[in-house]
Amino acid sequence: MQFSRNWLKDFIDLNLSTEDICSQLTMAGIEVDGYDVFNSKLTGKDSVIKLDITPNRGDCFSVYGVARELAVINDLKLKKPASSGIESSFKEDIKIKVCPEAPRYVGRSLKNIDLKAETLPLIAERLILSDQKLIDPVVDVTNYILLELGQPLHAFDREKLEGNISVRKAKKDERLTLLDDQKINLSEDCLVISDDLKAIALAGIMGGKNTCVTHSSKSIFLESAFFQPSAVRGRARRFGFQTDASIRFERGVDYEIQELAIERASAILHETLGGEFGQITESKLTNSLPKPKKVSLDLNKANRLLGTNITSKTAKKYFTGLGMNPNNKSRKLDISSPSWRYDIEIEADLVEELARLEGYDTLPILPLEPKATRNRESKDSMISTSLVSQGFNAVINYSFISEEDEIVFGESKKMIELENPISQNMKYMRSSLFPGLINAFIHNLNNGLESQKLFEIGSVFNKKTNKLTEKNRVSGLVYGNSSANHWLDKPKKVTFYDVKGVVEKVLSSFDLEINFESKSFEFFHPGISSGVFDGSKIIGYLGAVSPTILEDLGLKQDVFLFSLDIDALKIRPINKFKNFSKFPSIQRDLSFVVDKAVTGQELSSLINAKAGKYIKTASIFDVYEGKGIEANKKSIGFTLIWQSSKNTLLDSEIDKVVELIVDSVKKELGGYLRN
Repeated sequence: MQFSRNWLKDFIDLNLSTEDICSQLTMAGIEVDGYDVFNSKLTGKDSVIKLDITPNRGDCFSVYGVARELAVINDLKLKKPASSGIESSFKEDIKIKVCPEAPRYVGRSLKNIDLKAETLPLIAERLILSDQKLIDPVVDVTNYILLELGQPLHAFDREKLEGNISVRKAKKDERLTLLDDQKINLSEDCLVISDDLKAIALAGIMGGKNTCVTHSSKSIFLESAFFQPSAVRGRARRFGFQTDASIRFERGVDYEIQELAIERASAILHETLGGEFGQITESKLTNSLPKPKKVSLDLNKANRLLGTNITSKTAKKYFTGLGMNPNNKSRKLDISSPSWRYDIEIEADLVEELARLEGYDTLPILPLEPKATRNRESKDSMISTSLVSQGFNAVINYSFISEEDEIVFGESKKMIELENPISQNMKYMRSSLFPGLINAFIHNLNNGLESQKLFEIGSVFNKKTNKLTEKNRVSGLVYGNSSANHWLDKPKKVTFYDVKGVVEKVLSSFDLEINFESKSFEFFHPGISSGVFDGSKIIGYLGAVSPTILEDLGLKQDVFLFSLDIDALKIRPINKFKNFSKFPSIQRDLSFVVDKAVTGQELSSLINAKAGKYIKTASIFDVYEGKGIEANKKSIGFTLIWQSSKNTLLDSEIDKVVELIVDSVKKELGGYLRN
């Protein structure tokens, strides 16, 4: 879009250079492509300003819209377009019928006009400077109003109309010849202007050839309408073109300006052509017109986001200038979007308005302070990412299960029965994710998939004192070999400690005091199960499926399950950066023989307590029972890593710490260092 700088003076008293105007518009978020200096014989020194308007700012596709922006920025009064009323000399006999896609249509007839007259010099100059061709006085005026107010108009040869005007959807197989001689086949989703016999225009896009105004026309019917953006959007491109009218209707025109536009056009046409003017007639579906959007702005929040200190008075002045009618409630502003702004929907849009009008170049430069704002969805994502990285596949099951599955794996004391189940096998709300995992596992196993790692994230349901509760959980199943088969190594079966390692890795991203304590569950092997605790609070469990259930499933190898309460997991705060140590680490591998009753957690806690301040990690790498180990004993191997950030640790220092650990294990747990 381009226009004469002096055209702006019709609406604002602006004493700025063209360069300053362009700078202000740029800082207000309206892209300026440049300007050309022009010396007008009619208005003196002038410039042609070229803008590239983004789709969301349809209100700025007019000189009046740009003037409104500059008026707010410079705290100037905006003048309304001149619209001296032209008295009607005859009653309009054309009736208008509209539809929800075209809820407002204003029309006016002009008779006894002389199209041999020339377009007014000022109108002609401004059109030429706006890169518009001069055609005839009627078309020129409609183009002028489009550029000035952003409201497209269209003129029909009144004598070529058959009866009344209606706006409707096109009929099947209906055809229309456009002004550019293109013949188009209309689809039933196309909106058309029609007389009593035929379609005469593609609504909001282009008029028809058969009813166009020519130099011999003596009377015209002038149209000023509002079409819903959705009814116009994409239709022009479907037929391989785009018009100035369609560009504006697609983005949304002011739905209260139609009568003003036709009055403004009437005044210019009367001065140019003379003639007689009929009554302005209108058809409107009020309920189908867009409704102003009500949006609230927390000014304290806006200032926090922008780093500004905009007062309530200043903000109210900005929004008043934009036509948003703000209501002041202490530090909150309630605004109502004006009829020409379709892009104001949420609070962020109002914050953007403040930023624009303050000027993006005036906003302070402040350092960003990272904050952890993670939610349930981010927890799910973190867990899913961890499990997938460990070779797991996600499954999704219905929240409804059979009575049998609920009895075996259910955690609820009271089964939750559906009143209208989709099948008898889905009669109850699940209180555990295990049944779905087991069924998926059996299905895969029957189809030849041996080793499996499955998980599901979803809701489980419980009933306590007739109140239904919903919790978000993650559960997993592990079966088969712990690693892929390789010709060098014999395959190793999955163990409890493999599954414990999976759980530890998942939980490592959360802010928890994790420990594992032996705990029995009905559906787990009595000796191969554990509760997962955050301090003293249980947040999950893991273990091998009980032998009884395995037998029912026809399985001889252990199946391991785990489940965690996602709602109980706490996101770890974002840590401040710590420099990496420049000094080497020292590693020692220690294997202790202890009683079978001693848990890995007990041994780990003791080692960490005695390992000193430089210990970085203490992780289990092996658990062994069998040849070379006494009955009722087991070997647990740990990898210990020490590192200082201040100096290189000496072997002699670590030897003393290792000696202390060995002595402590012997005294407190009755264990000894395995050779």
